[in-house]
Amino acid sequence: MRIENKFLLAFIALLFFACNEQEVAEKQLSPQVQLEDIQHRIDSLENFIAKQPVLKPARVEPNFGLFQTLQSVGLDLKQSLNIINTLADTVELGTLRAGQVFWVGFDQKDTSKAVLFRYAENPAILHFLMMDSTDEWSYKMVEKPVNVRYAMYDGVLQEGGNLYNTLRDIGIPQNMVGIVAGVLECRVSFRTDARVGDKFKVLLKETRFQDSLWIGGQVLFASYEGSRVKLSEAFLYMEADPKSSFNAHYTEDGEALIHSGLRYPLDRLHITSSFGYRIHPITGQRAFHNGVDYRGAVGTPVYAVAEGVVAQSSYDNLSGNFIAIKHSDNSQSYYLHLSQRGVKNGQRVKARQVIGKVGNTGRSSGPHLHFGIKQPNGAWMDPRLKRMIATPKLEGAKLAALKEQVKFIRNILDKTEAAEPKSIGDTIQATVKWVEIE
Repeated sequence: MRIENKFLLAFIALLFFACNEQEVAEKQLSPQVQLEDIQHRIDSLENFIAKQPVLKPARVEPNFGLFQTLQSVGLDLKQSLNIINTLADTVELGTLRAGQVFWVGFDQKDTSKAVLFRYAENPAILHFLMMDSTDEWSYKMVEKPVNVRYAMYDGVLQEGGNLYNTLRDIGIPQNMVGIVAGVLECRVSFRTDARVGDKFKVLLKETRFQDSLWIGGQVLFASYEGSRVKLSEAFLYMEADPKSSFNAHYTEDGEALIHSGLRYPLDRLHITSSFGYRIHPITGQRAFHNGVDYRGAVGTPVYAVAEGVVAQSSYDNLSGNFIAIKHSDNSQSYYLHLSQRGVKNGQRVKARQVIGKVGNTGRSSGPHLHFGIKQPNGAWMDPRLKRMIATPKLEGAKLAALKEQVKFIRNILDKTEAAEPKSIGDTIQATVKWVEIE
């Protein structure tokens, strides 16, 4: 260890000793015992530091996937796969941002061996993997305290403005603006029917760290009413599973607020690999991934995303059991690595009909569904760009659950209505009111 570090450790130990000076005096320790106690503390700190991993930042570069990012700091293919597979059930790492940083800790004695992985989902949620005594990864999540408030934004359209720009200008985060505009467009033709003086209302559940830093939010409610548009309302429906494909916005009667007629292929959505270039988990080579991988247990039902005719129901060494369905617009949806196929070539299927089950067949690193969409011109497209729903209308127990959630949302609306309004600038005719509810 370098000399300056030993001096630093000695200084820390002396400080610690000074804090206990009175206790030491009471025990009337001899100078020799005191020196031995200081040396023991120095040795303990040196031993602690010696066991700490050597941390390296794994920074996501443009067009990098997680495999490339991890390998850029020295992880081999096996270690990279172990990290990704250990996180797969709890942390969604399918979409990476250029500049995003992961921290990898390496053993001081074997700098090729990773013993720690750290991922900050946001400033308040940290994910850790730590190598245990059996050389297996153990997972831990650390959640820091956050503040949750319900904020209602209430305003009118002004001359020269539109809903999208107005929502952005009053301070609603960009991703929330897109959600509000998207669900309301299902009921309102803003291009032809929006007029100056039309009223809008948005209720957000805002999660903030240390009172000010925005780390997340949900659009609980949105409404629009105008001279050419009757009152339209949208409510967020959420199931206990945050990855349920039924989580979306609906009318109070359970009608899904989305344009597309496509359904999701699974009831639970956990992306393990996105569309685009990546390092293949088996070959280790950079290759184009023409779909999205959803994690799922073997035997999980797989649904047709739209009505169509089965173009292929077959098997090959790469795709394993796979199904391709041709739809009315001449696009085709693909479902790969199935454990079972439940439809035959030429069979007509309906939207959300069970066509097979999730598996691990073909060239696959673990149970999952590879889902792809090929456009009529033969080009693959990112399935995430297609707006989908689990069902066009909630029924039964799900509709009953929506009704209860609508009551909760309306209760929050009543409470925010009673709060003191705060103006949002001099040039925007809008206010915000918020409440904090335990």
